[in-house]
Amino acid sequence: VGKTIYAWGFQLEQLSYATSYIPTNGATSTRLQDIANNSGNSDLFNSTEGVLYAEIAALADNSTNRQITLSDGTNDNRIVLKYDNQSNIIQSFNRVGNVETAFLGATVSDITQFSKIAIKFKQNDYALWIDGVEVDTDNSSTTFPTNTLNELSFGVSSNFYGKTKALAVWKEALTDTEL
Repeated sequence: VGKTIYAWGFQLEQLSYATSYIPTNGATSTRLQDIANNSGNSDLFNSTEGVLYAEIAALADNSTNRQITLSDGTNDNRIVLKYDNQSNIIQSFNRVGNVETAFLGATVSDITQFSKIAIKFKQNDYALWIDGVEVDTDNSSTTFPTNTLNELSFGVSSNFYGKTKALAVWKEALTDTEL
């Protein structure tokens, strides 16, 4: 009775995931998204074979599409790694000349926990790997003409909102042992 409690640095959240505190001195402000500059160049991409790798986690399992894309800057030619709008689904697909030639997917226990995800692509040899396990394959799909892929982005049609520990592209398809 008659006790006083002082609290400093306390933050309540409206959503199911944590956000960042932004001191604004009385004005409303939104934090800018993180950007990775000078982290390589498109000369390191190979359009005919390679691996797109990401160690990622979703901010929430809230039925939102979130994509990481290796493309020519359009939706016509791209490899997509995505969290689907269905709960705990990881998918990958590619489009060559606006035709979907490979579609891979798997269910994980919790997309808000970090997973190491690799997409191997090569003519008639596509595979989705999650945490060192090959979870889906496609042995009849085509790949891109030389020098098609030149842009790595956090989404072309659906932005990627999540946590990223690592993002890499190999210009050759790695072996199963390497993956």
